Amino acid sequence: MIVRELMTPNVITTEEDKTILEVRELMRNKNIRRLPVVDDIKRIKGIITDGDVGRSEPSEATTLSKFEANYLLSKLKVRDVMTKTVITVNDTAEIEEAANQLYTNKIGALPVVDVDNKLCGIITDSDVFKAFVDIMGFAKTSTKITVDATDKVGVLADIANIFKQRGINIISAVSRTKGPDSAEIMIRADLTHCLDVIEEIRQAGYTIKDISTVKANNGK
Repeated sequence: MIVRELMTPNVITTEEDKTILEVRELMRNKNIRRLPVVDDIKRIKGIITDGDVGRSEPSEATTLSKFEANYLLSKLKVRDVMTKTVITVNDTAEIEEAANQLYTNKIGALPVVDVDNKLCGIITDSDVFKAFVDIMGFAKTSTKITVDATDKVGVLADIANIFKQRGINIISAVSRTKGPDSAEIMIRADLTHCLDVIEEIRQAGYTIKDISTVKANNGK
């Protein structure tokens, strides 16, 4: 799954010479928290957030009138407060790369650029969470089987073959190492009418550490 498939393509942006007053009103009217700053050919020059705007406003303890405060904001430009070093992700990057960038840099969104380094979208942590839910199969009713894979080779292939022979589709499969001496594989599948496959896995010599069922949120 690549970033282009999950990003929001139509991004509201602003320019460097816009005033903080204009940006504040745009954010309020569109109910958005961040704006990529671009030039006339959509190259990213910076990013400005509602936090940047808030820190630019006079303190509540100020003696300035609302008119005077707005006058000051009308003179302050986006280029004066924006973050100039912007972390971006390419539209053809894997979703894992976007997730790593968001997590490592502790940010909530990434501007997405194309091969010409021009803005073509934005991807947020919520988009990544949705992708994780979809990949893991939580959107479908399924049973998760956790199988001990310590000191064993070909576990997934063996179990996949058991499922194939029974005509069961695997929704997701994830392997996890829990230290130098522990590993497991978690498989999700719809076992509504074939729960006996669990016993078949045991008979094949595998230890099942956990079994749990998740029902889809849509009630299906």
